[in-house]
Formats: sequence, structure tokens, C-alpha cells
Amino acid sequence: MTATDPFARLPDAAPFTVTSTTVADGEPWPVAQLSGLSGVPGGQDASPQLSWSGAPEGTRSYAVTVYDPDAPTGSGFWHWAVADLPASTVSLPEGAGDDTGSGLPDGARQLPNDARVPRFLGAAPPAGHGPHRYLVVVHALDVATVDVPDDATPAYLGFAMAGHTLGRAVLTATAATPPLPDGLRRIEVSRLVPAPARDVFAVLTDPRGHVDIDASGMLLDAEGERVRRPGDRFLVHMDREALGDVPLGRYDVEVVITALTPDTEIAWTVESRRRPPAGHVYGYRLAPADGGTLVTSYYDWSRVGEEWRRRVTFPVVPESALKATLGILERVVRRRAAA
Repeated sequence: MTATDPFARLPDAAPFTVTSTTVADGEPWPVAQLSGLSGVPGGQDASPQLSWSGAPEGTRSYAVTVYDPDAPTGSGFWHWAVADLPASTVSLPEGAGDDTGSGLPDGARQLPNDARVPRFLGAAPPAGHGPHRYLVVVHALDVATVDVPDDATPAYLGFAMAGHTLGRAVLTATAATPPLPDGLRRIEVSRLVPAPARDVFAVLTDPRGHVDIDASGMLLDAEGERVRRPGDRFLVHMDREALGDVPLGRYDVEVVITALTPDTEIAWTVESRRRPPAGHVYGYRLAPADGGTLVTSYYDWSRVGEEWRRRVTFPVVPESALKATLGILERVVRRRAAA
């Protein structure tokens, strides 16, 4: 964990109390608060139960945020942002921050988190990155509503609240994913997709199919023809800015196919303006199985050079992300087959 204090440069605000029956201050999240959407086994992406008291006089509304300052992005990661909670609200039930905000009071708004989804996203820290802190904050405000659009980022919400914050109640949870075994240079995960291999392969050879199955929220669009052989290339427009990673912002990468056997395997590496290329490889293997196709997604960084290893922590893609992408792949294959 770093020593970053995300409130150090903000105007002072009166402290008040927030507690949770889900997690005690300073303790690890229960499994339910981990991210099943990101592939963490057992994770339910359930927002924590919260109760608060002692807010300053003059409070007209509350906002609730959950922020990971230790995420390896350069700007942390916002997991939840709720605005315009009425001043009469003093608690939220566990799971209030689901897809529909079913446990939120009338008038409250869930803004998109850093995955650009308006809900609570559970914890999924990278393997071996150490413990991460998750700052659960209730903000007491002197306005009934915050003047931000429904698609505002949590950072924009924070900017809009800065001059209206009377008080701040903070509870900290933690989470950590154990390091990968020594010497591991490849991750593989598999899933049975109830579809023929040709349907799965059709998605994987389509540049726009890669955008459709992306679980990271970083792929904005793709340009190029369907790939048919090793050496084929297509362009992908990346958008880290949408995730709050403004230093990287928007940029393009070129996907270069390194292996392609129809309906059996496809693999590629990624090239950008940085030279030399990193040399890591992404791929899928397909095998017939009862009920459909066994799809194995892999990420291999065994050929990454020393220069890149000094600059970047590998793997850059956690196992949980591969699992999440396989789940999305199944849905995309099903949707395209029905079209």
C-alpha cells in the first residue's frame, strides 16, 4: 500500500462517523464485495452496508464514494459513486449499488465507476501487487443536488463537491490477491462455450469482435479487415481517459497476428509507439467438447525483454480479466448467432 492520502489537498471537512455491518474499519472485504464481474471466484460485486451519524448541521444531501488509491493506474480506481442522497438518509443496505440501484432512495444517482458502469464494482487487485485500500467515504454536502451530468466521472463528481463539502466520514477496507508462483510466465483459463468452434472463431478473427468482448473498458473501437493468416494486422483505438487514467488518455495500438489455425487457435501481440515492442502474446485455443467448444484464453509474457520488465509489472492482464472476457465472449457468440 502506498502512503497516498486522497484528501490531503482538499479543503478541510468536519469528521463524522460511518460504520458497516459488512466490514470493520481496516479489515479485508468479505468475498461478496470482491468482483465476480472481473472474474474473482465467489465475488458478487455487492456494495457494503453503511450507516452514518453525526453529520454537520446544514447538511442537505450526501454522496458516497469507494476509491482504491493503490490501483496501478497512476490515478487510482473509483469503484462506486452515488450522488444526491437525501439528507434524511442515514444508511444503505448491502447490495444497494446493483445494476438498478435497487437499495438507493428516490432521487439518488449512481454515476459510472472507472469501468464506466453505473454500479458498485467489487475489488480485484492484481496478483502480487500487495494489499489495496478501499476508501469508503460518505460526503455531507450543503446542496440538495450536485450539478453534474448522469455520465460524469467520479473525479468530476469530486471536483463539483469540493466547494460544498461540510463533512466527511471514512471507512477503509482492504483486499489483496496472492502473488503468482515463481517462474510463472503464462496464464491460462478455460470455459465451455455452448456454440460450435466456427462461431467462436468468427468473433475472434473480427477486429470489432475484440472490442465487443473487452472486459477492461479500454477498447474504444477497431479498424481493419477480418484476419486470416499470421502477419495480418488491425488497428485498435484505446481509451484510458474514460477510466480516469488521463496521463495515458487515448492512443492507438496495432494488433499483429502471430498464429492462426482456422477454428483451432489464434494468437497476437500488440505494437504501439513504444520501441521495442513488449513481445507479450495473447491468444485463444478452441477444442470440440460435449455441449460446445472448450475455449482457452491465454496470456504469455515469457518473451518480454528485460527493458520492459524494468518498466512494467507483468502480467499486465490478471487471470480475473481473462475469465471475465471469456464470459463476455460467450454472450457475444450467442447474440451474433441469434442475429
